Amino acid sequence: MTDDVAVITQTLEQVAERVGDPMTLVFQRLFREMPEVEPLFVQDKDALVRGQMFQVTVESLLDFLGDRSYGASLVQIERMNHQGLGVETKIFDRFYLILMDTFRDILGTDWTPETDAVWTRVVRELTGIG
Repeated sequence: MTDDVAVITQTLEQVAERVGDPMTLVFQRLFREMPEVEPLFVQDKDALVRGQMFQVTVESLLDFLGDRSYGASLVQIERMNHQGLGVETKIFDRFYLILMDTFRDILGTDWTPETDAVWTRVVRELTGIG
């Protein structure tokens, strides 16, 4: 697990070095791949909801890699909250994959097979995506 933490942390640092805050890129990809969810953000003109969603996603991921005090439970709770908004579970879980895909695009050739294996495994474990 320590290696997983190092890989994920290094990825986050490299992404931040290259683009600063990647939140906008993540949501651009989300809306491109899943245009049906964009109307859910119509009231989010100042991107506060998107920012909070991005932050919680990254925090739950880091907690899951660490002491696991809340990350997995938070994902379950947010999955149910999003169902109340009409967001299907598979769409909710896809956000973690979109995050990963966006980071892969940002890092290009620096996204190694090891990086891919760690991110894929951790996202699958956290979300239960098969």
